[in-house]
Amino acid sequence: MIKAGMACYLVHYVHSQHDTFFGVMACMDAILCRCNPGQIKADGGDQGKFDDSVRALQKKGVPVWPSPDVMEFMGAKDALTKIKNLNIGMPDTGTYYTEEEFIAGFKKSMKFQPRVIKQNRGSSGEGIWIINLKKGDYCATYGEASVEDSDELILMEANDNHVENHTVIEFINWCIYGRDEGKGAGEWASKGTGKYLEGGKAAGGQLTDQRFCGRILEGELRYNMVNTVCLGVIHKVPAPGGMSAVGGTGSEYFFYDNGVISDTKLGSGDFIAYVQKEASADGNHHRCATDEGPAKVEAGTHEKKVINVDLEALRKKFVEEDCAILMKTLELPDEPIPLWWTADMINASLGKCWEAVPVAEQKWVVGEFNCSCVGVSKCLPAYCKPDTPNVSWKDIPAEEAGHATKYGDIVGAEAAKMLGV
Repeated sequence: MIKAGMACYLVHYVHSQHDTFFGVMACMDAILCRCNPGQIKADGGDQGKFDDSVRALQKKGVPVWPSPDVMEFMGAKDALTKIKNLNIGMPDTGTYYTEEEFIAGFKKSMKFQPRVIKQNRGSSGEGIWIINLKKGDYCATYGEASVEDSDELILMEANDNHVENHTVIEFINWCIYGRDEGKGAGEWASKGTGKYLEGGKAAGGQLTDQRFCGRILEGELRYNMVNTVCLGVIHKVPAPGGMSAVGGTGSEYFFYDNGVISDTKLGSGDFIAYVQKEASADGNHHRCATDEGPAKVEAGTHEKKVINVDLEALRKKFVEEDCAILMKTLELPDEPIPLWWTADMINASLGKCWEAVPVAEQKWVVGEFNCSCVGVSKCLPAYCKPDTPNVSWKDIPAEEAGHATKYGDIVGAEAAKMLGV
C-alpha cells in the first residue's frame, strides 16, 4: 500500500482504549481491518460496540475493508442460499432459522439426496455434517417423500472426518438440544456441542442445508481474490479416506499461480489420483496417497484417474458474471467486493465421482466465502505461536517474502483504485 502512494499506520485495538482508538480512526482515509469476528470478545471487549463504531465511521464516508456487515453476510452459511440462483450456486439450497423450519425442511431434503448440513457459528469444519441415508433409499424428485424419525443416517463431521451413526430424530435433537439430558440426542463423539439454532437468527442460530456434492473427493478449488483480481488457485484434496480438505486433516494442497509470482497464468490443469476399485465402508471410492499410487495400481487394488479442470475459464465466468452482482445478491448493495477474500468451489457436476466430465459441462459451486482476516500462506514463518512467540517478518525466507510482497503490491494497487489515488 505504501508503494501505491499511501501512508499506512499499524494500530492495535485495545478495548479499554476504545474511544481513543476510534478518535484516531476518524482521521484516516480508509481502514483495513485484520481482526476476526470473536477475537475482541475473547479478549474481554465488546464486539458489538466495536462493530457499531466502525459502521459510524462508514456513515461519515470512511471505507472499511472488510466492514462488519461484509464479514457477517459473506461469512454466514446462509450466503449459500442467497447465491443459489447464480452460476456458483445450487438451486436446492436452503437455510433454517427455526426448529419447525429445520425439522420439516431437513426431513424432505434428506429423502431426496445426500446432504451437507452446516451450522453458522463453527470454524475449521466443526458442525458441518456430510449425511447419507444408511439404506440409500432416496426418492426420485425433491418433495416426493420425507424421512421417518427412525431412519438411520451415516454422518461424517468435516473438522476431523470422524463418522457417527444416528437416527433422524437423534440428529434433529442434537442440532436443537445438543447434549442436554433427556432430549433424545443419544451419545455423540463430536468435539462440538450441537445446539446450532440456539439464540435464533439474531444470535447467529441457523443451519444451511445443501445437496452433498460427491465429487468433493476430487477436491475443492480455493480462488484467492483481491477485489476482482485472482492471485491464484489452491486445489485442496481430502486425505485418503476423508471427505474434508480442512487443514490439519492430512489433505494435500496443489498451488496454481496466476502470473503473480511467476510467468505462468491460470489455464487448464489435470489432477491425477489413484482410486480404490472397491468402495470403502462409507460407500465411496477414496484415493490413496499420491506417492503410493503407482504401486497400488500395479497391485491391482487401485486405478489411475485423471480429472481435468479449466481454472481460467472458471475464473473468467466467476469474475465477469457472478462478481458483478455478488454483493447485491448477498444483500450488501452499498458495499464493494472485499479487498482480500477467498471463494471455495466444489464440483457439483452430475455423474459418479472420479468419472471425467467434459469441461464445458462442469458445474462448480461455492461452498464457502471468507473475507475476515484471510491469511497469507507465504508469511506463516512469521506466525507467532506458543512455541514461536517472537518470530517476525525477518524470519520469512527471502523467496517467500518476495512472493508475499508481490501479493501485497496488488492489494495496494487495488486499494488505491478504490480510493481514487
